[in-house]
Amino acid sequence: MVNKDTYIAILAGMGGFTDGFALLLGGAALLSLSHYFKLTPGIEGLIISMPFIGSVIGSLIFGRLADLLGRRAIFLNVLLFFVLGSLISAVAYNTLLIIIGRLLVGIGIGGDIPAGASLVAELSNKGSRGRLISIQSMLWGLGGFAAALVALPLLNLMGAESWRLIFGLGAIPPLIVLVLRRSINESWVWEIKRRNSSNIKLSNRSRYTLVLAFTAASLFVWTFILAIFANYTPTILVNAMQLNKAMALLISGLQWIGFVAGGLIVFKYCDRLGRRTLIVPATVGEAALLYLSIIMVKDPVTLSLILITLWVLGGVGYIVNSIYSAELFPTLLRGTSNGISFSAGRLGGYISTLILPSLLLSIGLSKVFLILAVMITPLIATCIATAPRSENKSLEELEKDYF
Repeated sequence: MVNKDTYIAILAGMGGFTDGFALLLGGAALLSLSHYFKLTPGIEGLIISMPFIGSVIGSLIFGRLADLLGRRAIFLNVLLFFVLGSLISAVAYNTLLIIIGRLLVGIGIGGDIPAGASLVAELSNKGSRGRLISIQSMLWGLGGFAAALVALPLLNLMGAESWRLIFGLGAIPPLIVLVLRRSINESWVWEIKRRNSSNIKLSNRSRYTLVLAFTAASLFVWTFILAIFANYTPTILVNAMQLNKAMALLISGLQWIGFVAGGLIVFKYCDRLGRRTLIVPATVGEAALLYLSIIMVKDPVTLSLILITLWVLGGVGYIVNSIYSAELFPTLLRGTSNGISFSAGRLGGYISTLILPSLLLSIGLSKVFLILAVMITPLIATCIATAPRSENKSLEELEKDYF
């Protein structure tokens, strides 16, 4: 039987499922969409990257509004962006409408995830807070895997226009979640703080800036890397490795299962061993595998195994940083700060997904792996120097660092 805290964490985290579902649907739709509209690499990158720039916009605006209006008001209403964006993409008759639809989906993602994670952090006790926050990101991985399974039979069902049904399916999960979430109450922690404080004054602004810079930079790098393979693995394996579409989508789905496996490691050990104990080796391992990929890029079997393993470590690294973003900041700045960190991550995803098609044409896959490896290497030292031990501390104890 699922207890109340876990049930709330699942419902609040379903925005993560919808996010992963929508992102991989975009990658799957591209397999037929590209031929239908005869897309250039630049337009492909624009379509795939739009949810990320939309997330930057949504997280900055709605993250702040979550501190001003409450977590519940935001994570209920932003789901409508998911629905509208998915439907516009499905009925589009040109690429401009698809771009607009994908942008709206991103705005929904950006508004939902910071508000949901903030609410879960505030309703959890200090001994289970990490694993409950991690549920949101694990559901992200399950959403991507579910999209791969759903998209696989649809690619041949409607022929050249299969992308319409694939995009349209993105509207279903948020509609279901919208109904279920209405039973969740507002965060009492936020309500008390908001009632007793008309404004917030930080006495230790340098500490706040350092922590925000750490979470934002970390999520930028992790999302820059993972976004490439979240969206382009099917295309890479079909075009560069000559695999068939079904096999490429299956491998792409297994990546997301790898992410969930990493999430399960975080779920089990983040409150027991600590966040720092997990994040440092995950970052070292990710860098090592990216360097290995440079020389293994021509072997589709080995490369596929490396990609899946990258996603296991990516699950650990990304999810620990997401926990940090939800718990390390003062309550009345939690939505804002979480939104800034999440927006930095999605900015990384926007840049990487926008430029990847052009990079593949100009420098090739091997050098793309080199760029990613060089990017993540400095993060190892940053984690060693900066990653805090926040496990088994209440939010009040963590707030004392700022006042």
